[in-house]
Amino acid sequence: MQAIEIDGSAGEGGGQILRTSLTLAAVFCKPIRITRIRAGRKEPGLKPQHLQSVLAATRICEGKVRGASVGSTEIEFLPGRLPKKFNGLLDTGTAGSISLIAQTILPISIFGGVDLDVEIRGGTEVPNAPTIDYVIKLMIPVYRNLGAEVDLRLRRRGYYPKGGGSVILRTSKPEISNPIDFVSDEIAKSSILSVSRQLPEHVAKRQAESAQQLLGKGGIDVSSTELDSAGDSLSPGSSILIYQVTCSRFIGASSLGQKGKKAELVGEEAAENFAKELSYKPSVDSHLADMLVTLLSCVPGKSQFKTSFLTSHFLTNCEVAKKLAGCDIQTQKSGEAFLVEIVGSPEKPN
Repeated sequence: MQAIEIDGSAGEGGGQILRTSLTLAAVFCKPIRITRIRAGRKEPGLKPQHLQSVLAATRICEGKVRGASVGSTEIEFLPGRLPKKFNGLLDTGTAGSISLIAQTILPISIFGGVDLDVEIRGGTEVPNAPTIDYVIKLMIPVYRNLGAEVDLRLRRRGYYPKGGGSVILRTSKPEISNPIDFVSDEIAKSSILSVSRQLPEHVAKRQAESAQQLLGKGGIDVSSTELDSAGDSLSPGSSILIYQVTCSRFIGASSLGQKGKKAELVGEEAAENFAKELSYKPSVDSHLADMLVTLLSCVPGKSQFKTSFLTSHFLTNCEVAKKLAGCDIQTQKSGEAFLVEIVGSPEKPN
């Protein structure tokens, strides 16, 4: 089969095109050639965390890859037959995002019928990537809603510059049943998870208090607040996640601390983003919508959800999914939100 050409500079032109292409190529056993990888970025080509996603996908599907090196702007990925089980260590060797590696390999496991038992090492809170708490509180519940058995256990948090975070990711008996319907106006309670490591305990508390105060001014009640400042890490760091999760509502927003940034500002940023998402009355936040495109393109039948707004990542993922999975994706305005309908691929997974 001739390799399908993917322009890595199209749309948002970042690492998301790479990860989505790898995932769907592995699921549907289609060779791909990705060119102009991150061509418009300040440092084009594969960075260490992108390379680890490439290598992880290749190992899991027992495939072959050409051009897989840091700085490479073109790769050719030849997926093999997916095994029944995969055990191993996936180590970025940096503070590269654990969440983005998990985002790449989870659909391969779920839709390819691969039982995973892996340790992933790297960064758990990384700029421009979902925090590990977002993955645990929002992403994993979506997989379970689909019928998949997924367990992610956090062993140690990892922050820039040393990384060193570690999670154990396990999937078993993956069995996807029906499409999802996340079009709901149900009322949900908001929760806060505020985290810090190698910093005074008051940092996590101040993050949470500032977030709760700003949300209260906007009429958003917080039903529970969890502070987590106990545990090991190689570098200091902090984060906060505000979220609402029910059986059909998945909305979250997070913010990261950094040197010189006040804890109050970290909390306020997350609260502002969360309030903005809620103002559109969605059932899925705009970032999770990006991820759902990859998942639902593999699920037979029509799935639907409402999201706040359509990001460049979402639109780019739609084009990649249509090209590799042959799915149909329609969007239309629905009140203040967007209604997204995805009819999954007619093709069988690898």
